[in-house]
Amino acid sequence: MTKPNSVKSKLHDEITTYMKNNTKWFEYLINELPSSWENYNGFIVFSFPSFMSHIWLEAGPGIWQVICKSLKAHSIAIKGRIQNDSFRTPQACLVYGSSPVITYIDNKIRYSWNVEKTMFSAGNVTERHRIASLKCDNEVIVDLFAGIGYFTLPFLVHANAKLVHACEWNPDAIDSLRRNLRLNKVEDKCKIYEGDNRKISPKFVANRVNIGLIPSSEKFWKTACEALLPSGGILYVHQNITSRISTNHGNCDFCKMLKERIKCDLGGKIEVPKIKLSKNTDFEIEFGTDSCITWKHSEWFVFSIHLSHILIGILENIHNYKWLVSVDDVVKVKSYAPHIDHLVYTVSCKPQN
Repeated sequence: MTKPNSVKSKLHDEITTYMKNNTKWFEYLINELPSSWENYNGFIVFSFPSFMSHIWLEAGPGIWQVICKSLKAHSIAIKGRIQNDSFRTPQACLVYGSSPVITYIDNKIRYSWNVEKTMFSAGNVTERHRIASLKCDNEVIVDLFAGIGYFTLPFLVHANAKLVHACEWNPDAIDSLRRNLRLNKVEDKCKIYEGDNRKISPKFVANRVNIGLIPSSEKFWKTACEALLPSGGILYVHQNITSRISTNHGNCDFCKMLKERIKCDLGGKIEVPKIKLSKNTDFEIEFGTDSCITWKHSEWFVFSIHLSHILIGILENIHNYKWLVSVDDVVKVKSYAPHIDHLVYTVSCKPQN
């Protein structure tokens, strides 16, 4: 998170002064001074490209002590890019402090994790809080990518889900998940499935399924559909969408026809909205008389067409009867880069009468 200029400037001045006094300062290091950081109750996490050069480690513990004093902190970790592996393992290293384990309270939920082994995304805070605001009394949830409990815990602690089936394949994340369930006293309401969710996820049990994988969760849509009750339910589909750049989403013949003839009756297979131009956005999409979605970018809407089309096919293949799929909401979680947005599509799925 970006910090106020006064705090950042003070920190930069203290860092450069220390490095110059110890003959460790080089001008190129100015590009590695942090513009933002995460602060978890005094445990500071800096991200790439902050402090990436070996010279910072050569400066010894004194530089980290300067930073801790400036930020009123006790521990520091340096986080590189997330590894491109199945576990999304963080390339992080504790450089100052006694333990790499962070304990943090957000929205009255306790999270604990080892920063060197598992990840915690501070940027997902709006989605964690949105999940916490849902009413899930007496409902069963399947969380296909539970991690340390980012969304599993809000479903249990605040949304009051009856049971969460939590799937996760990273052993380190599972250790943290078990600990966090105990810390929040909801371990009796969660069943953990260790391994590839496409092989171990329960079927036909869920009122809601969370598919919290980016940049794309499409490989797991079939698993999500199989987890839904035969009477239907809601999917939360996470996806990174790139705007202003041509993508392959919605390029099959059916999706192209949908885009070209969006106002036509499609035989009731998908609740297709009407398109109205809006001054402030590319499209304003209405789903009937009571609800509407304002689409900030046309690419967000194009993906909803692709998503609806694919889910219809999956559900009808599973159940051998007609289904109705509608995108009821789309929420922006955060931006990763210019024109790249992490979105969550709320998708209602139900059999046709």
